[in-house]
Amino acid sequence: MRFAQGLVLESATMAREVTAGGTLTLTLRYRAERALDADYWIFVHVEAEAGGVDAARHSGDAAPPTPATGWGAQEVVHTVRIPVDGKDKPGRYAVYTGLYDRTSGHRLRVLDPPSPDDRVLLGTVDVVTEDADGSDRTVTGADIHMRTRLELWRLWAPWLLPIGIASGVAALLLRRRRAETSTDVDDETEADDRLSRAVRFLVLAVPAVLFFLGILVVLEFVKDDAYISFRYAHNLVTGQGLVFNHGERVEGFTNFLWVFVLAPFEALGWDLFQVCEVLGTLLGIACLVVTGRLTAWVNGDRRMLTQMWGALWLATSASFVLWAKSGLEQPLVSLLPIAGAFVLWRARSAAANERRYLVAGLIMGAGAMTRPELHLMAILVGLPLVVDAVRARRVRRAEWLYVAGILAVTVPCHAFRFFYYGTLIPNTFYAKTASGWIVWHEGIKTVADMFAFNHTGLLAVMAPLAFANRRRTLEKATMGAIVVAFLAFYASVGVDEMQWHRLFLPALPFLCVLAALGIQNLLDAVVNALERRGSVPAARTAAWCVGWAAVVVACRANFLFTYREVNGFNGHGDLAGTFHPDLGKFLVRHERPGGLVAFQDMGSTPYHAPDIDFLDFVGLVDKTVAHARHDMGLHAFVATNAETAARYEAQMRDYFFARNPEWTILTIYTPLGEETQVAKAFDEDPTGGAFGSVYGANAFEWHLWDDPRFRERYVPVRTWPRSAAYYLALWRRRDLWDRTPREVVLDAPPAELSGVHATFAGGLELLGSEMTHTTPERHEAFVTTWWKLPGPMPRDVYFFLHFVGGGAQIPADHVPGDWMYPADRWKAGQVLEDRTLFQVPPFTMLPGSYEVYLGAYRRSTGERLAIVAGGNAGENRVHLGTLVVTTFHPMIEQLIPPTRVDVMRKYPDRILDPHRLSGP
Repeated sequence: MRFAQGLVLESATMAREVTAGGTLTLTLRYRAERALDADYWIFVHVEAEAGGVDAARHSGDAAPPTPATGWGAQEVVHTVRIPVDGKDKPGRYAVYTGLYDRTSGHRLRVLDPPSPDDRVLLGTVDVVTEDADGSDRTVTGADIHMRTRLELWRLWAPWLLPIGIASGVAALLLRRRRAETSTDVDDETEADDRLSRAVRFLVLAVPAVLFFLGILVVLEFVKDDAYISFRYAHNLVTGQGLVFNHGERVEGFTNFLWVFVLAPFEALGWDLFQVCEVLGTLLGIACLVVTGRLTAWVNGDRRMLTQMWGALWLATSASFVLWAKSGLEQPLVSLLPIAGAFVLWRARSAAANERRYLVAGLIMGAGAMTRPELHLMAILVGLPLVVDAVRARRVRRAEWLYVAGILAVTVPCHAFRFFYYGTLIPNTFYAKTASGWIVWHEGIKTVADMFAFNHTGLLAVMAPLAFANRRRTLEKATMGAIVVAFLAFYASVGVDEMQWHRLFLPALPFLCVLAALGIQNLLDAVVNALERRGSVPAARTAAWCVGWAAVVVACRANFLFTYREVNGFNGHGDLAGTFHPDLGKFLVRHERPGGLVAFQDMGSTPYHAPDIDFLDFVGLVDKTVAHARHDMGLHAFVATNAETAARYEAQMRDYFFARNPEWTILTIYTPLGEETQVAKAFDEDPTGGAFGSVYGANAFEWHLWDDPRFRERYVPVRTWPRSAAYYLALWRRRDLWDRTPREVVLDAPPAELSGVHATFAGGLELLGSEMTHTTPERHEAFVTTWWKLPGPMPRDVYFFLHFVGGGAQIPADHVPGDWMYPADRWKAGQVLEDRTLFQVPPFTMLPGSYEVYLGAYRRSTGERLAIVAGGNAGENRVHLGTLVVTTFHPMIEQLIPPTRVDVMRKYPDRILDPHRLSGP
């Protein structure tokens, strides 16, 4: 294996197996022909074989034994030890290595064989739950050379071979049945007696029931990105236009029609989260119905109800179920293509009323306006019409009606988009895509991962057998073309940051239909062969029972995967889209309309800060960021050219400081193994000032932390810890922070104050209080206190709130003045209003009564400030009142209360005016 600058990798030795939670030891042997030009370190990556953004990955970076600048005409032996996470799933993991320059981050080029990501595949290691065998293997340079060349083939070999075999079997079966005439039937003439209707209802109801069980598992999952569409819908119905930031016409979404579907519900004031729960479920069930009916239409209704097989697999697919509940457009993009195809193909087959062609076109046009790639689907679904036109040597009126239906939807929508946004290409295209071999390389690995996910590859193996008979051959060929085209599209994307392969969902129902037909045809062939040999009649029943058993086992595996990954029927789902509301509402309390916030998660936070603008680190809703990345050929989720990436980040840092946002939210992805240190840093300073270099672990934020201008110009305010691996730290522009926050420092206390009065050590005086007394589960409560300040006190003097009830004490510690006025800035005689929004923690704060207590303490020591006068309720804290948490009623009450700007922004005229002009 030859690298640039005369470096050759001669061999590697590593363990065959490693126990999860153990350590993988790896020894690399290099030959250096001369000294390297830069300060290179060796990296090793251990990752799940198929890769992908969610794949487990462990790294081991270290300097070689000899300093890089001293290498020359010598053998270099490098040993690295990589801890393997105890949470990693058992299985086979690929081991890669390469070198990179620590100064620039550029990888040393791999010359022979060329590698798109400049790393080489050493081999694989098996992660086992216990009792690793302890043996090692040594691979030579020639072995590594071959593995690197054949890396993609190695991933695909387990699938391509059986797909090829299945294709051969299908061809053989079709050849034997060459004389068979088509058994196509007109679906309109099927029996319509009561028994037939009952059977068809059963066929359609069973997949729907299984799907609904899956919905209960992923209940309350919402992808944070869904709130982008929610915010566009909000701005549309409030008269701001179809924009994300007021006055900025940027198409930061790829689901045009979905936004308009949501807009009426937003206008009614309904909770879009819960609206999407219902819509997603209904659309998913409709997709299952069409999938089952299309299967029956191609191969006919079966006594053993095997036309249910494709719909059953789809109903239990973790991808289909999860994304039906995501708040995004996936359930609609799953339904529209197969519904449009079913309407069109039935109309074509039965010579039905020409209006059905128009209806099919309208459906496909709606699909095209729901996701851009469904323009391709509209063309592919119409391929049978193209064949008909070629055969007839003319285009019939009905075929023109299909095209007219598509154009009737797409032309007005595209015309609006062009005149409104000035382009037909969504901004998200520039933000998320790039070209080049490395993108395809990662995309092909992503598709391989999808084949392993929920055993999707088995569907692809069964699909060729759908062609073992001559029924509806053209329609089946079209479904095959759709599947192949969307596999290619998915590969071209490279890596999708969202889990469980959502981008293939438009084609997944077609693949399920083909697989169901394939299994039917295979069992038909087996049964026919048995009957020709004189087997007993029971053989037919036995064969179909085997088929049913296989389908049930596969569906059970799919469902159990979802059940395990999303923690069963506990009602939690994944609250990824529900943990930012307090952040958005905090910004509203302390910023004027039109203020600018830099952040990378364009979801729940912006939705809950509806009149504040956002600078998007990723670029979904920012033209400058998106176009800069795309013009440089960089991909948001695939590591490409490190030198170009460094230039891009430098350019974006300059752009950031030119925009001069009032607030910046830095997202912390805790490096593996540093969870304890990061948690300690947060405990030491919840404002985010103690995290240090851990900010640099996030590749999306342009390495702002490493730019001295950032720490010179911004001050940490508050951190939201979501988990041990994820923190959100809010920073304030220093020139604004240095001024007194007049929304919390008042000229005088309110008249007729009520509540407890108390004096604390050091002269800190509690003047009065008020609070929310009743709130539903998961909703929020305000606790407001007024204080007379004695002058500066130690910076780590914090206020605490305790909500005590149900055998638990839930804390809400914070910097005084709702995090905005630390004690070292106090001036004698000032009046401070500490108005704190308490968001009721989901699932941990159950319905009941909670006594609310207040006090002050030194965070560095934990010592509470003594109450020297007034109402001491014991333990140096005062009792403010009782908060009653009532039972949450879904659909009647909103899951998360929307932001009421007039309530959040209590003193709008007292908030500092940054004198910002709207727009970039």
